[in-house]
Amino acid sequence: MAQYEVVIIGSGRIADVHAISVTRNPRMHLAGFVDPFDGAYFGEKWSIPGFQTLAAAIDTCKPDALVIASPTETHVSYVLEACRFGLPTLCEKPVAFSREPILEAISAVASSNIPVILGFHRRFDAYRQEVHARVRAGDVGKVEHILQFSRDPRLAARSAVLHQGNIVADMVVHDLDELNWFMGSLPERAYAQLDRNADPTLAEIGDFDTANIILSWEGGAVAHVSATRRAAHAFEQRLEVFGGEGRIICEDPRISPVIFDSAKDTRISRRFEHFWDRYRPAYQAEIDHLADILARGEAPLCTLEDGLRAYDLVQIVLSSVQAVTESK
Repeated sequence: MAQYEVVIIGSGRIADVHAISVTRNPRMHLAGFVDPFDGAYFGEKWSIPGFQTLAAAIDTCKPDALVIASPTETHVSYVLEACRFGLPTLCEKPVAFSREPILEAISAVASSNIPVILGFHRRFDAYRQEVHARVRAGDVGKVEHILQFSRDPRLAARSAVLHQGNIVADMVVHDLDELNWFMGSLPERAYAQLDRNADPTLAEIGDFDTANIILSWEGGAVAHVSATRRAAHAFEQRLEVFGGEGRIICEDPRISPVIFDSAKDTRISRRFEHFWDRYRPAYQAEIDHLADILARGEAPLCTLEDGLRAYDLVQIVLSSVQAVTESK
């Protein structure tokens, strides 16, 4: 079987997640990576050559596709290069931290007619896809209430937070994109409260570790998003959609599905510790989708336009912040 050559841009944690997925797809071959600063460990781990520029990687590796897993501030420039070279691409979210570069990337993709997948991984999660399908099919009737809980197990390193953006733009954006996906439109009203419950020193960089957001749509649907960057019990993301005809609950899968019951107690496995473990199948599905695009010309399931709508909702939320509190 002929394999598609893939070059990954980036050499950090998420690049490693995508590298695993590429190597697990028999239709793909990991040919090289791009990192203008370092990345020697990444190259040694995957036994692939590293390059400081994308042009050099393309000249040597002759890739069929790209995976952009570099810092957010570089995403648009690499998308523009991908369009110039005519290479189908999977780009990590978000597209950018401001609107104009996103519009520039969308325009370039439209002009080049090159498929670009945006990596909002929940859209590729089989459980979330089932919820979406049921909501859109009207299984719960008219949507009245959506509850979303997003809890990271521990605070990220300060150096990582500086590159990720604030809690809404980096973390809660997944919940907001999911709401766009389910509801098909932006909300009419928003209320947000941001807090520093775990780390008051985040004030030094203008960030927060807790967010509570209420959004409402024309027709009466209301969503409540509760997010925190620090949860003692594990990584957790739960979802409930309630409507006039029923409700859908999407619980987190656990490390083991086995439950032990006895007269004395009940024992259930822990949740996954990290998002890359919880969403490993979704990340694999992203790469598999890229292979399907190469093989069959399928349309991307998540696009830069979806990224623009997510950005717009992030701005709506940030502009609605009514209270900021800190633990003492």
